[in-house]
Amino acid sequence: MSDAAAPGGEAAPAATGGARSRLSVVAEAVLIGGAALAAVVWIIPAQTSDGGIGLSPAVFPTVCAIALGVFAVADALLRLARGAPGERYPDGWGAFFRIGAVAVLGVCLLPVVGIAGCALVMVPAGMLVLGERRPLHIAVAALACAGLVWLVFR
Repeated sequence: MSDAAAPGGEAAPAATGGARSRLSVVAEAVLIGGAALAAVVWIIPAQTSDGGIGLSPAVFPTVCAIALGVFAVADALLRLARGAPGERYPDGWGAFFRIGAVAVLGVCLLPVVGIAGCALVMVPAGMLVLGERRPLHIAVAALACAGLVWLVFR
């Protein structure tokens, strides 16, 4: 029996609950793009000071916020151009709260263990929440990210 057929012979309902609307794709891009823009224009400048020698402390978070906004908007534009906004998120708000919990964990850990230690914990936590289950991939990503962060910010 195939995975798509229910025991009575009829097709099983989609686990994801159907397709996303075009409006939800646009709303997602506007919210994430707007949050990234707010971070670049107001939040990051208000929370960082001018650097002494070398790069300003605002460079790294600004680059990350810009990348987040650009990728969110580009993803939405590509989805809309293809005419297939995609399926609904299978976990709904549960995934949002799990990712939010990982973010809160990172905020709590950062002052205690530093940026490299935080990367060492946050990368595997984020990967696990997103569904990665291969231990070798998780370990390599965590060590590579923590090592790179340590080299850049030591």
